Amino acid sequence: MRERADVVLIGGGFAGAATAYFLAQRGVRDVAIVEREAVCGYHASGRNAALGRQLVEDDQVTELTVRGAAFLRHPPPEFSDAPLLSASGSVLVCATAGDQHALMDRARGHGIPAEPISMDNLFSRWPRLRGMPGHGAVFFPTDGVIDVHALLQGYLAAARAGGAAVTTGCEVTAIGDGPEGARVDTSLGPIDARVVAICAGAWADEVATRAGVPARSLTPIHRHLFVSQPAADLDREAPFVWHLGDELYVRPEGAGYLMSSCDETVAPPGDAQVMPGAREHLAAKLCRVAPAFGDLGIARAWACLRTFAPDGRPVIGPDDRRPWLHWVAGLGGHGATASAAVGELAAAGIYEQLSLCRRRPTLPGSAP
Repeated sequence: MRERADVVLIGGGFAGAATAYFLAQRGVRDVAIVEREAVCGYHASGRNAALGRQLVEDDQVTELTVRGAAFLRHPPPEFSDAPLLSASGSVLVCATAGDQHALMDRARGHGIPAEPISMDNLFSRWPRLRGMPGHGAVFFPTDGVIDVHALLQGYLAAARAGGAAVTTGCEVTAIGDGPEGARVDTSLGPIDARVVAICAGAWADEVATRAGVPARSLTPIHRHLFVSQPAADLDREAPFVWHLGDELYVRPEGAGYLMSSCDETVAPPGDAQVMPGAREHLAAKLCRVAPAFGDLGIARAWACLRTFAPDGRPVIGPDDRRPWLHWVAGLGGHGATASAAVGELAAAGIYEQLSLCRRRPTLPGSAP
């Protein structure tokens, strides 16, 4: 546990880990990641569906996911021993011809390879999808499934190699002005820092109140994920399929399929648990959208929290009420795919903020 650092990152999930990695790339070595849980990535970063989807609802967010996916496809040498993104691709199923044309137009605008396909073509390629309603679909060959654990550990390992310290089991209790900018009080003792970044996922607004700044109205959304029992006809190389008209996605996972009904329930920050009725909700949606999956039993289930800002876009940048405070929050379920772009953007802002902090006069008796 360091007593001081140039930068303290509160949260060791994708937001904090990627920011630490890109700070190390900029030569900022005196970085401390403070994580409340016993391991980094315990919540959203470790429980998500690992879908590397580039074309999302918002064009600004899509810019981040496209840049992040490029990093996943071609990470730096020695970043990870395992590929970070599979080559499976993705299929987005559209309810109308207009929706399909709009997807193709947006894909071209963002430079994302895309191929329109008919429903008959879709069923001939992946027979288990027969019965899925829709006008047509778009295949994105450069999407895929992310190895989220390899990605997170790659960021953390490279950050440590660059000088960062990672402390787990350490909760932030208060943040205020300090001799070098900020003082972060934690359950393991105080840390003096020049810049503090809130990378705390569903807890970001709570951390903000401990820093004495207004919350950003970030909303944690509870969602369930299920893995089926083994499927005899499983195609391990099949793309993940997302039905946009009646939100549902499926993808191969182990010997079965990972499935989500894309349920959304506003929930307080916490250790997300499977809620009563979640399986029935999935079964009802499978009957409507993917009936051929309805005969698969459920082997396991879990839940996670995704955190959204009011406009659905990540909150990345300095706080105008505290010269030493920075935000890296509200990634809205795109944290894995967009992590490299988010971390690079946040690190650039923190680097500039750190330079300004270094030029400010320090208090008498404090370190220069």
